[in-house]
Amino acid sequence: MEAMWRLGSRAIAEHPPLDEDAEVDVAVIGAGITGLTAALALAEAGQRVMVLEAGTVGGGVTGGSTGNLYATLASGLAPLRRKWGDQMTADVVRARAEAIDHIEALVARHAIECDFRRQPAYRLVTGERQPTPHDLEDELDALVGVGLEAELADGPGLPFDSWGIRIARQAQFNPLHYVQGLAHGLLGEGVVIHQHAPVREIDAGKELVRTDGARVTAKHIVQATHTPKGISLVQAGMPVSREYAVGARLRGDDYPEGIIWVLDPFHSLRSYRHGDERYLLVVGEKHPTGEHRGDHYQQLREYLARHFDVAAFTHHWSAQQYSSPDGLPYIGRMHGRDNLYMATGFAADGLVWGTLAGRIIADQILGRVNPWQACFGARRITPGKSALQYARENATVTKHMVKDYLGTEKLDGFDGIAPGQARVATVEGEKLAIHRTEAGDLKVLSAVCPHMKCIVHWNASESTWDCPCHGSRFDTEGEVIEGPAFHPLARPEGHR
Repeated sequence: MEAMWRLGSRAIAEHPPLDEDAEVDVAVIGAGITGLTAALALAEAGQRVMVLEAGTVGGGVTGGSTGNLYATLASGLAPLRRKWGDQMTADVVRARAEAIDHIEALVARHAIECDFRRQPAYRLVTGERQPTPHDLEDELDALVGVGLEAELADGPGLPFDSWGIRIARQAQFNPLHYVQGLAHGLLGEGVVIHQHAPVREIDAGKELVRTDGARVTAKHIVQATHTPKGISLVQAGMPVSREYAVGARLRGDDYPEGIIWVLDPFHSLRSYRHGDERYLLVVGEKHPTGEHRGDHYQQLREYLARHFDVAAFTHHWSAQQYSSPDGLPYIGRMHGRDNLYMATGFAADGLVWGTLAGRIIADQILGRVNPWQACFGARRITPGKSALQYARENATVTKHMVKDYLGTEKLDGFDGIAPGQARVATVEGEKLAIHRTEAGDLKVLSAVCPHMKCIVHWNASESTWDCPCHGSRFDTEGEVIEGPAFHPLARPEGHR
């Protein structure tokens, strides 16, 4: 099922895959909030820009987000302050606040109908009011210390006892409608957008990007792909996770307003109106990509049913997160190539980080000074703040490599795979990803991720093959959905 943001979605011209070679100043890979923000700034400065999108505009992580915009972080400012200190914490908040203002300005300038509204954000604990927990005290002190308008407050009309911190003048919008509006504006600036054009190769030295149908020569190449494609040093230290969302209609009109983070241990709530219909959205059930535990959508439905008078569940979807080892995103020029750019490590805060990243990268290409470039540079090395996370991630990758290569079950054939089932197994010495559709069709793929040769796992909630090492995901035909892999899962001999 698709995200609720597609309700009333603007129809963007269906741009065909790229089928002939082209030459541009800048090739932007990815038509989400990062790529389109960068493309707009570059086009307005006179650059010839082409956007290459593997799916559709906003159809990836941007369209799967919450639509929440905030200057703080979903994980809290206090942990960031403990790691980075007061000055960097203040810089992060100022940079993110400016990015929200930039979104608001673009909404007005391009008359984008995306339900942009200033709203408070809440960070809440459940239960009756009591002496403020130490964690909330630290968080409130961090928020007030950087100039945000924050105070202790009760929850915003939730049907259960809750209280905590209220942060004024944050914002919400429909993220898909917003990027579709940006895409419409790009067409007016002469930007060419190609949808259904997955990139299979990037050669920055030759200024080359290759899709299935053509080659693009570009002086600058922007990887607005949520994580860089191919093999990159930063991937070794970034945990990759998935988080799930469920939308519902309630029987009454008691829809809570604002960005609501409930620390129980964590659920994100917000409401959304489309026409005369209102919806309540809950996000949660975060887990490492490739490590699945039960039916995540059902757990969220049960959470909503316990706390609200649900009339009907209407939508469900999920999104992926990449978290940097030192708590800050990597934005800008990549190691070794001055004409290759990336933006990654956004954690759960990607809409604002993506907007900031698009502006920073555009300024780098145009030779402009950006005040935030030094804070979030993609070439930074912070061993004191990153070493522990690098060690953890490398241990996780090693664990999966050993366990999955040595522990995969062996099968003599496929008769034991029932309709709707999937498993990874060794058949005649090959690691295979085997899935039988509900209609009984058998789909057999190599289980070896083409990125760095880890073994993929079945995600029953999404019906996808997910790599637990670096987050590449594939559909049941083997095609790349997202992540660093360039190429689909291979089709073994005899199953092509």
